[in-house]
Amino acid sequence: MAKPKPIPDLKQRVKTLEGQVRLLLPLIEEVRVLKERLDSRSLHGLEVRKEEEKVESSNNIEELKEELKLRERELRETQAELEKVKEESERKEVELRQLKQKFEEHQLRLQQEESYQDQLRKLRQELEAGREMRRQLEEKHRAAAEVRPNLEQKDSEGRTALHRAAERGDTHRVQLLLDAGSQVNAVDRDGRTPLWLAAEQGRQDACRALLAAGARLDLKSRPSGWTALHVAALSGHRAVCELLLAAGARPNERDDEHQCTALHCAAYCGHAPVVQLLLQHGAERGARDKKGQTALDLARQWGHTEVAAMLQG
Repeated sequence: MAKPKPIPDLKQRVKTLEGQVRLLLPLIEEVRVLKERLDSRSLHGLEVRKEEEKVESSNNIEELKEELKLRERELRETQAELEKVKEESERKEVELRQLKQKFEEHQLRLQQEESYQDQLRKLRQELEAGREMRRQLEEKHRAAAEVRPNLEQKDSEGRTALHRAAERGDTHRVQLLLDAGSQVNAVDRDGRTPLWLAAEQGRQDACRALLAAGARLDLKSRPSGWTALHVAALSGHRAVCELLLAAGARPNERDDEHQCTALHCAAYCGHAPVVQLLLQHGAERGARDKKGQTALDLARQWGHTEVAAMLQG
């Protein structure tokens, strides 16, 4: 059996530990003092910081108050400026309305002035027209006074001044004579009227004036019995034929001597435009003259191939 180890001397160890404790006590006390100082300083620092924060907060509040006062002052100034702007705007609106009213009044005056100018121009035109009418009437009166003494005087052929003017196509003198009271349907020794002579010569304007004055279309010359339409067709005056037909001339009226229609006359002379016009106004292709001849027979007899082709169609 093993021999037990000897137990150390406890007293000695206790003494050693106590010596060590005595050495540590000053250090512990120093640590305690330092801790107390540290705690005191920490508490003091905290209070200082709180005070500083209070001061800082107080300063901030003061600054905010100052800032608020500044903003309030700026706001009041802005409101004052806004009121001024509003008043200025209202004043400008009043001025604008006044200017608009003046402009409208000016426009109205301009329109009235333009209307007056138009009325003045019309009055001047009417005055000029009246003067021109007066001048024409005076001219007609003078002309009528000149022609009235010889108004119905006839020459060796039994013609009046109206006959001669119509034959020449002097439309102005024709109208003057008519206005003076000349007989529009007066006949010469051969029964020819002024319209008959004007139609024979192709005087379209003179024919129009005579028709407007009441010239008869059915009066025939002697001894042939031709109407104005017959002689116009015979002479190839298409425009005059058209005027006479429009006024009521009968395209199938026959003369007294040969029983010819206007279509016979136009075909005999080869006047294709007149033939075409008469056909358009109802002229009879098959009408026969005293010898039993049609317009087609006459066209073939005298070699008018174009007219013959029209009449065949």
